[in-house]
Amino acid sequence: MRNRRQRLGLRGRFIAAFASAGLLLTLVLSLLTYELTRSYLTGQRERSATRQAFANARLATSVLDADDSDPRGLLNSLPAESDSRVLINVAGTWFSSDVGLSEASLPPDFVAIVAEGSAASQRFELDSFTQLVIGTPLGSTNSSYFEVFPLRELNQTLRALATSLALASLVTTALGAVAGWYASRRVLVPLQRVSSASERIASGALATRLRAAGDIDLQPLVDSFNAMADALQSRIEKEARFASDVSHELRTPLTALATAVQVLQSRADEMPSRVRAAIDVLESQIQYFERLVLDLLEISRYDSGVNELANEEVEPVSFFRQTLAPLDPAPLRVTTPMPPAVSIDKRRVERILANLVENAQVHAGGVDAVELAAIDGTLRISVLDRGPGIAPEERAFVFERFRRGTTSATNSVKGTGLGLALVAEHARLHAGSVELQPRHPTGCNFTVSIPIGEPTCG
Repeated sequence: MRNRRQRLGLRGRFIAAFASAGLLLTLVLSLLTYELTRSYLTGQRERSATRQAFANARLATSVLDADDSDPRGLLNSLPAESDSRVLINVAGTWFSSDVGLSEASLPPDFVAIVAEGSAASQRFELDSFTQLVIGTPLGSTNSSYFEVFPLRELNQTLRALATSLALASLVTTALGAVAGWYASRRVLVPLQRVSSASERIASGALATRLRAAGDIDLQPLVDSFNAMADALQSRIEKEARFASDVSHELRTPLTALATAVQVLQSRADEMPSRVRAAIDVLESQIQYFERLVLDLLEISRYDSGVNELANEEVEPVSFFRQTLAPLDPAPLRVTTPMPPAVSIDKRRVERILANLVENAQVHAGGVDAVELAAIDGTLRISVLDRGPGIAPEERAFVFERFRRGTTSATNSVKGTGLGLALVAEHARLHAGSVELQPRHPTGCNFTVSIPIGEPTCG
């Protein structure tokens, strides 16, 4: 039951609750209405039949008291209302107004009660229909009077009432479900606003806040959410400023160290081999540290939200050939017709291409090809490597910061762990995206998609 409730969402539970409440309320009212109506109509019918039967019985008594009475003529003279039928027992002889009605048609116990001198009434089944029989003794004549009334019309009326109430219950249940849907929609609107605001904050719009719109019931939720967003924004900004400040402050001593290492390298021939090896290690670590500081500065600018595009129009094919020339001898394949010019941030696109190429060279045995395509207003840059591929469980994390794979071709080479994260940030700033697809039999395909809109005419 709990699992079923978990599978049913909040809106579904609202609709089910309103529909169930509507159905329950309507069933109770319908049952009360049916019982009260049935009791009233049945009572009214029985009272009407009793008055008619007793009136006819008095008439029969007066006729049978006469010496020359004729029971058959009596049956023909009695008023016939409501399709009733009469059966008279005169000194053990039975007379009927209908050939289909006889002593055997009546319940034996009921006949015995009337024969003992008591008036009675009873419902019984005859000819597949419910009938009402009223019997009374006829005074001193040692006779009994029975009048049978069909209840077909009453039963039809009650069936029609039951059908109407059942339909009303279904309609009310449907209306309850509609009311539940409407109420859930109204109730979920604030939650949808919270969800939308959370998504915007998660995407980097840290200044997003909620408004209560004058609703005193929602004000505590809005205040709590906004306080949480303020605290989160303040913390992220502090961390971004800290990383930026630290990275910035590290540039000066790193520059000094790099200069000192260059001086030492210029005199490396005069030094012992062990000292030269130590200087080489120091130089490689300083270069790594410099790259890490530059990447951290770039990341901190993204975190603080101060990065902006500086778009320029370029001819795409020549721009990418020139960018690739110093990076890798892999060929550039243009797979679709290119527009004559596109508007991009040259520095960031160069950084995207450089990081993807470096990632392939360091971790995947080099670049197999770089493909360029323009599809549906989107510029797609694909870097295909020759590596062993990336395990499926690691593909969702390769664009996270400081995430290093376990299947790189040269694990001895240490990267900063920020190259692919910066690729994703640069693509996102262009309102684009980056994705990773495995190649067969081995290798990976990193594809960056950047919207370029309609082709620009040169």
